[in-house]
Amino acid sequence: MANKLDPMDLKQIMQIHLDGYSNRNIGLTLGISRNTVNHYMKLFKASDYPMEALLSFDQNHLRSQFPAYTTIDNKRYDELMLYFEKVNKARLHPGFTFFTIQGMNNPLKIRIVIPNLWSTIGVSAPKKEVQ
Repeated sequence: MANKLDPMDLKQIMQIHLDGYSNRNIGLTLGISRNTVNHYMKLFKASDYPMEALLSFDQNHLRSQFPAYTTIDNKRYDELMLYFEKVNKARLHPGFTFFTIQGMNNPLKIRIVIPNLWSTIGVSAPKKEVQ
């Protein structure tokens, strides 16, 4: 789930659900994915409080019950973010070109301008141009 909802959004989901809307219609009404609504409905039902009690909570209490960040430990995601960080640092080096497009009819050619820089950031550079 890319976007996390704030406590006011959660209250809207709960209120519309209590008004009798389906999860699909809640999603359409609020402009969010039905799967996001399903996810939060599962969280609401798994909590120790009935939905009416959750509605009475202030924003800080709701935020503590349903944090807007994930606690999932995903090694592959962390590695990817570190890789992007390194590439972004390399990108800021003067004269660095990550890729060039050679005309409309030609395939994309990737060209590394500073091959030594790749080794300094821990990324292996291609040996020749890739077509």
